[in-house]
This record gives sequence, C-alpha cells and structure tokens, in this order.
Amino acid sequence: MQIILPKTHVFPDRELPFFFLAGPIRGGGDWQQRLTYLLLETVGNDFTVANPSRYPLNHPLHHLRVPGDETYFKRQLEWERFYLEYAAKYAKHGAILFWLGSESETDPRIEDLPYARDTYGELGEWRGRMMHEPDLRVLIGADPDFPGLDVIRRCYEAALGPQFRISDSIEDLAGRAAEIVK
Repeated sequence: MQIILPKTHVFPDRELPFFFLAGPIRGGGDWQQRLTYLLLETVGNDFTVANPSRYPLNHPLHHLRVPGDETYFKRQLEWERFYLEYAAKYAKHGAILFWLGSESETDPRIEDLPYARDTYGELGEWRGRMMHEPDLRVLIGADPDFPGLDVIRRCYEAALGPQFRISDSIEDLAGRAAEIVK
C-alpha cells in the first residue's frame, strides 16, 4: 500500500487500484485511517490512496507515504482536484470514496464554520459531473446521523436514479471499493 499525502505530486502506478478518500476532515476524526485499514482487508496490499489529511510524522500511516515533488502544487485544492479526477476517471481501477461520518465527539472542529462545508460542495460537483459522465467512479458511504444525509440521498437519486446506492457503513463502503478492483 502507498499513501499520497498533500501536496505531494507523483505519477501513480496505473496497474494499482487508486482511491481518493473524500469527506470531512476538520472535526471528522481520523476515519481515513480506519478506511485505509479496511481497504487493506478487502482489497489487499497492492493499492494507492490519496489522503487529504495532513498527517504528522508520528501518525501510524505516515511511514507509508510516497515521496515526490512537494512544490508541484501551489495549494492543497489543486492537489485534491488532480487526484480526485485521477481516481474517478483515469485510474485503471479505483474510485473516489466519500465517507460522510458524523462529527467526532472526541475531536470536534474548533472553528465556527459549518461541519463538512467543503464536502457538501464536492458532493454537488461530483453528482453533476456523474450526470454527464456516467462512467465516473464515485462511491459514497454515510453514517445515518450525518447532517443533511436525507437531502443528499434524494439529490443523488433524482440525478442518477434509484440504483445509486449510499452505503450505510464504512465497512460496506470498503467492500464496494473491493468490488471495483475485482
């Protein structure tokens, strides 16, 4: 397994499955670590993850990070857009994996901004793109208590049809990611 962290630029191995972990960071807890371990169980060891978390050196996953050009992307947003597109469209196997977890009770956000505000915009963008490019690979999973989940479900179903499914657990999301690889 390889992890690409912000703002590292590398050219991923096209033969390896590639996943971008999308969803709330500030106040979301470290769901990215949990999903990465679940991918190890379901997909195996040969895959790459783009993880937008800014892990410190002592984080358990930091040692798996891929070294690369740290000056290629001026801002993290450019990095995210590059690897979101790669995961959904250009990787041979892979997808954007949105996990919409509830706000962490032990590590809530400290700023006075709405929880998951960037994630809502990303969900809207990718829903719109999927309406025009149905082959894009985007999977969504959500905690049943995620704020606004009922609206997100209705919007995706209205845009993409009732066959579009939102997983009810992070384990199911990892299992669906494994199905893409197989």
